Amino acid sequence: MHLILIGAPGSGKGTQARRLVETYGLVHISTGDMLREAVRSGSDLGVLVHTYISQGHLVPDTHVTSLVEERLDRGDLANGFVIDGYPRTVRQIHEFDRIMKNRQRTLNAVLRIDVLDDVVIARLSDRRIDPVTKRIYNLNLEGDHPAPDVEARIVQRDDDRPEIIKQRLSTYHAETYPVIEFYRETGQMIEVNGARAPSLVFAAIQKRLASLEQ
Repeated sequence: MHLILIGAPGSGKGTQARRLVETYGLVHISTGDMLREAVRSGSDLGVLVHTYISQGHLVPDTHVTSLVEERLDRGDLANGFVIDGYPRTVRQIHEFDRIMKNRQRTLNAVLRIDVLDDVVIARLSDRRIDPVTKRIYNLNLEGDHPAPDVEARIVQRDDDRPEIIKQRLSTYHAETYPVIEFYRETGQMIEVNGARAPSLVFAAIQKRLASLEQ
């Protein structure tokens, strides 16, 4: 199974991706994680990526596409994948289609988690990351609190600051909406209400995925 996961920053994509991995044996491919890894590496690409991320802008298509192609060739995707954060522009849609065809893979569905901006801002203000495991926690979600030893080391990411959140949402709406419209027209889009409890969101996703197999 090959899935794309779409949603605004803070919509719950990470939480639902983990559930998809655990339930279906998929590999979670997060372009955000790959970009942050590039930043930590201190490479020339990492320095360039940091400039875009710190200002709340999307990283240029060519850089992201190269990272995606490299990830899909690692040989660990026997059961498929759920990719989070790509494609985010119309140009990336066509690049992703090329990448998949060249590797004889087929996209099964595009999952969109729909959440209002006000909800996103409230969520991200309480989001923290464990710098050791890279696990993201949302302190305002029941059952998503870290253990005491982990809580002592969790931090807020730079791109979760309020002024950056607003810029990220503005960029998301401007750049990604055409992607949503494209996949709606292809009939591959599955849209669920992401304002509910994570378990209810995942139940809705499972129901829709099951219908694809019938």
